[in-house]
Amino acid sequence: MRSYAQTYPQLFNQLHDLDDPSIDLELIRDAYELGMSLFSSRFQPSGKVYMAHLVGTASILASLRSASPLIAAGLLHNAYRAGDFGDGRQRLTPGRRERTRQIVGAKVEAYLARFPALDWHSPEVKLARFDPLRLNALDRDVLLIRVADHLEHLCDLRILGCQDHVRERDLGHCRLAARVAESLGFGCLAAELREGIQATEIAEPPVDVPRAWLAPRAFVIPPASQRKRFAVAFRDALTQQLRRLRRPVAALRQRLRSLHDGRPRGDRKLFESLFGDGERLEKVAGGFQFTEGPVWIPEEGSLLFSDIPVNRILRLTSNHVVENYREPSGHSNGLTRDRQGRLISCEHANRRVSRTERDGSITILADGFRGKRLNSPNDVVVKSDGAIYFTDPACGISADQQEQPIEGVYRLSPDGKDLSLVVSDLERPNGLAFSTNEDVMYIADSAQRRIVVFKVNRDGSLCEPSLFHVMDVQTPGVPDGLKVDAEGRVFCAGPGGVWVLDGRGQYLGTIPTPEKPSNCAWGDEDWQTLYITAVSSVYRIRVRTQGMKTA
Repeated sequence: MRSYAQTYPQLFNQLHDLDDPSIDLELIRDAYELGMSLFSSRFQPSGKVYMAHLVGTASILASLRSASPLIAAGLLHNAYRAGDFGDGRQRLTPGRRERTRQIVGAKVEAYLARFPALDWHSPEVKLARFDPLRLNALDRDVLLIRVADHLEHLCDLRILGCQDHVRERDLGHCRLAARVAESLGFGCLAAELREGIQATEIAEPPVDVPRAWLAPRAFVIPPASQRKRFAVAFRDALTQQLRRLRRPVAALRQRLRSLHDGRPRGDRKLFESLFGDGERLEKVAGGFQFTEGPVWIPEEGSLLFSDIPVNRILRLTSNHVVENYREPSGHSNGLTRDRQGRLISCEHANRRVSRTERDGSITILADGFRGKRLNSPNDVVVKSDGAIYFTDPACGISADQQEQPIEGVYRLSPDGKDLSLVVSDLERPNGLAFSTNEDVMYIADSAQRRIVVFKVNRDGSLCEPSLFHVMDVQTPGVPDGLKVDAEGRVFCAGPGGVWVLDGRGQYLGTIPTPEKPSNCAWGDEDWQTLYITAVSSVYRIRVRTQGMKTA
């Protein structure tokens, strides 16, 4: 058997003698210094410093003229299973992976992360033996590290210092390593492995060691006082990284603060002019499961809204008392009022649009189209002539329950006799609203994160769709319920809060909400308060513009 390097100077001289300009000595040096931090507390049962074994493994890989990342990985191959990261635990975590990448790079770290998974019982070993061409490059390299690891253990008869069952297990693994090395095309390693196995089988321990002293595991660990901590190796690097991140972190903190303190945000003067100085979002009710469909009842000075999962329509009175208005509600979603002030409801569970009469009775306005049930009516708006428009996505039902072939937008004629499909080419229509003079309609297409505007014909049909705005941001959320103010601005529940857009679809700013918003409605005596439903709560904020009245 050949002798391999056991110290870093020996390894460095070996690499230097290779006279290979592609060898990255700086990377290998960084890997060695990291190994010293991770393994300084590790010794083999024979008393050999574990770093010497790692250097030997890297030396074997260097003798094969392996690439620098592979040699560096040989110096660290057991990092995630035996390395001392400073907390006494041995496991692979995202934090450890990121820290290791900072020092030795992504390719070396990928080898280290894969190494624990490719033990001798893994299916990749069988693949390496019988069909090595199907192995991917990463697994092939990692198996080569494992072969070199076993060969180095045989070089100094390390296995003799283990208990009988451990010795037999390790020798079995070495035999398997020899077969893998041969199938991977490294016959020289296979020959050395077999020579080392034979030498181990006939050798006797150099001294008579009591059986109780034999190591049940592969390592002997000295007292904690001798250990170096992984954090020491990162102190300087992390300090520099934190300095670079300080400014963006401060900006992020400021943004998060603005998201949660209820202040409207936006950098346009027009947006800022919509709110009084110091105006804040106010939570007026909470403790619900999922709120939707707010609508203001001016004669009562109250707000009606749906709590969909609990199957109720609730009333929020002027003194912030919450009362039941209707239960069960058919798991109602969007609400509005017709020209006579009667409540119009989109009912998820009943798959219909209904009207609550003055005496409390329920009238079904629409529950099917062309002989098939509606999908799941979502939001609704009433035109000045009494026609009712509503969206019908399939988000409230399962695929096997869907009868309508498309998720459409429908119009119910003022006399309630004719139901027509007015939009059929949106992927998931959601909130909808008319412009101030009702010449166009805005419809949120949640699946595409966009708002589409349609021209309203004299007969009430919709035509000439065009893109109004796309909510193309990283923040989670989609355009949902929307309303229009008297000056033509659109207020739409979306990612991070209620988005405010001008009449051309230009973004003005966002009213941030602590919870994901679902819808909004104008209210109070002057119609200058915007009420917002957001998951478990109802919020409101005063606005200097007047909203469109619902009835």
